[in-house]
Amino acid sequence: MIIDKIPVKQVKTITMSATKGNSRTPALNSQSLDLAIHGDAHNKPFTFGYFVWFAPAILILFLVTLYPTIFVLWLSFQKTRYYDLVGYIGLANYAEVFGSRAFWDTTWVSISYVAGSLAGAMVLGMIAALALNSAGVTGSFLRVLILFPWTLSMSVVGSIWLWLLNPSFGPIPYLIKLTGLDPGLMLGDPDLALSFTVLVTAWWSFPYVMVMATAAMQSIPSELYEAVEIDGGGAVVKFRYVTLPQILPSLGSTALTLSIMYLTLITLLIVMTGGGPLGATTTLSLEAFRGTIQAVNIGPTAVVSIVVLLINVLVGAVYTRLTGRVTG
Repeated sequence: MIIDKIPVKQVKTITMSATKGNSRTPALNSQSLDLAIHGDAHNKPFTFGYFVWFAPAILILFLVTLYPTIFVLWLSFQKTRYYDLVGYIGLANYAEVFGSRAFWDTTWVSISYVAGSLAGAMVLGMIAALALNSAGVTGSFLRVLILFPWTLSMSVVGSIWLWLLNPSFGPIPYLIKLTGLDPGLMLGDPDLALSFTVLVTAWWSFPYVMVMATAAMQSIPSELYEAVEIDGGGAVVKFRYVTLPQILPSLGSTALTLSIMYLTLITLLIVMTGGGPLGATTTLSLEAFRGTIQAVNIGPTAVVSIVVLLINVLVGAVYTRLTGRVTG
């Protein structure tokens, strides 16, 4: 290295000149000093060794993400007989999927499910965070209790609510009957099944919103609230002009995470409704899952998977754009 070629005495002289302005040695700025000691890094020869450090991460990324995506994209242009390739058919699978009324009905169910679950989780999570943010030790204890549903697996959550909503012996239909009302078929009713699944999904995931919102609130400087109090602002003003703008980026990332999770969630739906009744709770991800294990030609199923991927990418792009506007 160049530093090895410079005597220690000369390096000391250069350093003293740069810091004290020695009259006999011209003063050097920090860039010149760094160049004298380390040399020009831009002229260093390129070596393949740089890739060795990143090779494991790149390999894992390729095997877990890129390769399956490329394979599914390639499969969407093929015709199969179960898992045996028949041949290339171009855009026929895309024409079949996009020309199907069932696909658009499933897309609408997916949008309704994601939007409803996200709205419910965000509202419940914000209410819990605001209520317990200044509750002290009691708030910490209640947060632990509220966080319990989030720790349960989706299969357990689905089984619990499947029992609670059972029209024959479930506690909720029983309480409804005591009021003199007819509970109906609950999850067996095509008009109510999607609403119940949205309610259960929001109940299961709102503790995550509460934790993220609470963490963001606790990082807000207290001086901002004191300034609002000096100006005579109340709780509503504090929330509108201090709390909400400060936690908005955290809420955005939380909403993005939940949106992607809801769009790809299938376990809860399989346990509670299996996609029924009459397809009332069949989402795109659930349709892709069933098509993979049931369909003869899985090419259209690959198209549905590509659609789910594009929706996730679109949601991420929208979030990035909105976050840039908020923070910029």
